[in-house]
Amino acid sequence: MTTVVWPHRANPLLGIMKASSSTPVSAAATPVETLRVVMAGGGTGGHLYPGLAVAAALRTRATASNRHLEIFWAATPRSVDQRLLSSFGDHYIRQPVQPLVKSIKKLWPFLRGWRQSCRFWSGQFSREKTDCVVALGGYAAGPAAYVAAKRGIPVILLNPDALPGLANRFLLKRSDLIITQWPLAESYTQNLKGEVKALGCPIRPELTQRSREQAGQLLGLDTSKRTLVITGASLGAKTINDAFLVMLGDQTIRMAFEAGKNAGGKANWQIVHLAGVQQAEAVRAAYAKYPDVQARVIGYCDDMASVWAMADLTIARAGASTCAELTACGVPAILLPYPFHKDMHQKANAMALLSAGAAVIVDDAKQPELNALAIKKALHSLLYDDEIRLEMADAARIAGKPAAADQIAEEILSRIGASSR
Repeated sequence: MTTVVWPHRANPLLGIMKASSSTPVSAAATPVETLRVVMAGGGTGGHLYPGLAVAAALRTRATASNRHLEIFWAATPRSVDQRLLSSFGDHYIRQPVQPLVKSIKKLWPFLRGWRQSCRFWSGQFSREKTDCVVALGGYAAGPAAYVAAKRGIPVILLNPDALPGLANRFLLKRSDLIITQWPLAESYTQNLKGEVKALGCPIRPELTQRSREQAGQLLGLDTSKRTLVITGASLGAKTINDAFLVMLGDQTIRMAFEAGKNAGGKANWQIVHLAGVQQAEAVRAAYAKYPDVQARVIGYCDDMASVWAMADLTIARAGASTCAELTACGVPAILLPYPFHKDMHQKANAMALLSAGAAVIVDDAKQPELNALAIKKALHSLLYDDEIRLEMADAARIAGKPAAADQIAEEILSRIGASSR
């Protein structure tokens, strides 16, 4: 585990960057140029996974053009950041910046963390040439992108949600290029200095490269059965978990998943339930009451490529990355947008898939019984209608942008080239 790098310490990265830049390379492969890119964002997988996809695409393109790429992460000390960014070693900066919370008691910790983080990046940009900052959204993206914009360093903002969040609204007018998953509403695009391009939300290329046969073997599933995936993203979603467990008490739903009791052969389904680590045991215990139901409960899954390769239908949230993966992989969906955000930005994401014909929306009523009734209405028909599901899958693929990471990497390198000239 890397040492926490606090911005108020003197020159914490100076030795690191000098050491990394002086690594010997064979004369035949000596890069003609070194590129330094700061990927700013963290705190959730929704911010990190798109950034990791872009970072991988950048590295591939830089290597192909005989350039040396150094990537630094302006992230947080949260466990998800540590898990996903540990391979970056001392290039993973755990900023003390905190979310902006409307509370007098928490205002000072926010201001202190913000100032410390900005001070660090101001010093860092003074010491070492940085070619651009890629802001991945969220509060962790703020300090590096803000300081870079003031210093004339190109800022490229990834805004995969249909509605920009608080941090992204702050960065919109400070960015030289804004990359979105869907076109932004006119109210957000007025008086911007940067160009807006709807290139999609970057996903890891391996997500679309797994065959159903490979996925079934890796997950221990029957590839001859249709598969329903239930997921609330990496942390799980209690309201979705609770609602489906209520639905299991309904025999008309349960029959589709019971071995040998599949409504006269009209349905033959199994379940992959990504319940979240904290809720997995309770969900397993609930399924244990129905031993004939073919289900596998997983707390956390690193192999979403296999999950989506097996999925014939999903019940899911509508985070930006989830929507990008569903469309790229052609998975029809019943979406329950996260109901606890004031701006309901997941509802706006879900509406994009609804408009494309790739999803059905169920509003999360936050009560298991009400949610169960609403989900059942949508689910029952989709379980037994292959034609509708196939139409939705085709619509999802048409809306998908699986090459977004490569296209975004090309835009970034193009901008770096323009700024260098």
